Amino acid sequence: MSLDQLCCQQLKIFLAVYRHRNGTRAAAELGLTNSAVSRGLSALRTMFADDLFVRTVNGFVPTEKAVEIAPCIEQIVNDLRQLGRHSAVFDPAKSESTFEILVYDEFNYPVQSVIDRLIRPQAPRMHFNVHTLSYDCLNELVNGTVDFAIVYEGFDDSRLNYECFARTSDIYLLCRRNHPLFANGIDFTAADLSKYPLLEIDNYRDLSCPLLVDVCNESGSSMQVSDYTESVASAFRIIADSDSVAVVCNQFTRQFADMIPNLDYVRLPQKIMARIKQMRSAVRPIGNYVVFGNTNRSPAFRWVRDELVLGLKKSWVEALSSAREKKYPIEEIP
Repeated sequence: MSLDQLCCQQLKIFLAVYRHRNGTRAAAELGLTNSAVSRGLSALRTMFADDLFVRTVNGFVPTEKAVEIAPCIEQIVNDLRQLGRHSAVFDPAKSESTFEILVYDEFNYPVQSVIDRLIRPQAPRMHFNVHTLSYDCLNELVNGTVDFAIVYEGFDDSRLNYECFARTSDIYLLCRRNHPLFANGIDFTAADLSKYPLLEIDNYRDLSCPLLVDVCNESGSSMQVSDYTESVASAFRIIADSDSVAVVCNQFTRQFADMIPNLDYVRLPQKIMARIKQMRSAVRPIGNYVVFGNTNRSPAFRWVRDELVLGLKKSWVEALSSAREKKYPIEEIP
């Protein structure tokens, strides 16, 4: 077998194994079976007359030859991707593109749902790696290693592009059922709120200081923060078992709260809500965004971007509709 028979799929297998040092993870990334990865590696070993990767108890270890040719193979694959972006006709059903997506925890299920319900039926050969955003991915978005991030308006950099799929109208206070805050009804003040600890659902690159704490400080009250968490599930468990409260402006999070027996929510009083919106809109209008860099501009990339935005818009409206049966005032569909 000669290099004349080398194909793009084999090069992708090489790079995936090189990155992960693990055949199973490489197969998962590429949407292949383990045996397909093994066959690809076998062909590469024959072509280069080298083991390329040596299996150990800790995974694959690249040989000197593999380390030597890796930059060249990465360049070839990148060049082939660039060439593919000039294709005049795009058929999602034939695309085998892989996309890396980072999301705040609140967006994980909605994004997976859009992929499963809307995108995969049209593009069954595409592959999506969706992970929770918990680190500084800015450079990866800029250089195209990460294709999309699903975030709030506070995620900001001039080198990025932003597609808003939903503006935020109402903001809710999340708490356990029969919370003492509501002993005298749902018309409460910042001073009333400050008597109870705040659990901050703290996404990476979100605001450093909880806005409700700032609002309480402005009113002359002091609100304590009991916990910070990036996990919506953890937040719900803590709130259901305590007097802690949380602020949510995400309809997907509010919709999830409807599934938890001991959780409830109420729209924040207008004065408090208006001040939070004013603080949050310092960078761009308060809302929910699909964020991406300028590196990836292939037809497949543009198609997936548009489908993500469209699908998340529809999912947001569905979440709004599900909220209308609540006894509290719910925001209108824009």
